Amino acid sequence: MNKQIRNQIKAIALYQFIGGILGIALTVWVLLSGEMVVDQMAMRIGLFAGGLYIFSILCGRMLFRNPRRGLVLSIVNQVLQVVYFSFGTYAFQYVAGLRIGVGVDMVAGWIFKFRLALSSFHFSVGTDLGQKFIGVNLVALFLIFWIERLMEKVKE
Repeated sequence: MNKQIRNQIKAIALYQFIGGILGIALTVWVLLSGEMVVDQMAMRIGLFAGGLYIFSILCGRMLFRNPRRGLVLSIVNQVLQVVYFSFGTYAFQYVAGLRIGVGVDMVAGWIFKFRLALSSFHFSVGTDLGQKFIGVNLVALFLIFWIERLMEKVKE
């Protein structure tokens, strides 16, 4: 593996590691800020979010230890971040790092929206938020294509 490929893998590793750390910090801050009631469901969702952020950290760490395996896990991590949505009582959004999102809000017609976010998480089942939108995280999509190119180069 040449130095350029190693540096690209290090950049992706650091991005995932920092995104995971930031996500855990923000999740803990939200749970402890006192602005929400921390009940059993909030703790479960917080643990689920924490698990995804830990997965992001482990993906970054694996890129340093075993780049081939780390790239495969990193693809999985990024695929989980590509699509975010909210329809009726179901919503999912996971970002470990940066989200530059393009989507459609369908509440008051078809309105195209552009959204930015740093490490964020939203999961809901059974709670109607009155939102109907779907979006694509362009950063995660870009990273998937970049990681796939690196996987081809690492195999050589």
